[in-house]
Amino acid sequence: MTEHTADTVDMTWALNELAKERGVVNVLLFTSDGLLLAASDGLSREDAERACAAFSGMKALNQDLSGFCGLDEGDGDGRLTWRHIVSDMKDHTVLVFAAGRRTGVGVSVRGDSMSQEVAVAITATMKMIRGLRPVLEARERPAPAGTS
Repeated sequence: MTEHTADTVDMTWALNELAKERGVVNVLLFTSDGLLLAASDGLSREDAERACAAFSGMKALNQDLSGFCGLDEGDGDGRLTWRHIVSDMKDHTVLVFAAGRRTGVGVSVRGDSMSQEVAVAITATMKMIRGLRPVLEARERPAPAGTS
């Protein structure tokens, strides 16, 4: 039986549903290494790919803060577990969530981080991630031919 994963299932429909929330501008699903898996309608492929690369970098920067947080990086428990990032700008907020194993969701919202639109977007995004968790957690890439 084939296991459905974020690599094999088109998640655009779920992102488009989230994009219907008041204030949400765009939504995308990306890999931890910065590759685009899906984007809401209306977002150009070029802009989506550039955002995925930026989100991957943001995630990596956050995980490199173990020492700053007083954790020993040599210890297995010393690595920070990334959950979400809020990037608050004057008129827009960018939300980046861990959505599963090596998968994330980026959401752009009109309004600052204290706005009602952002609060609703956070709740709706978390609900979407919970609902899609089995597929998002199963995200595995097949090994390249000739490797084990």
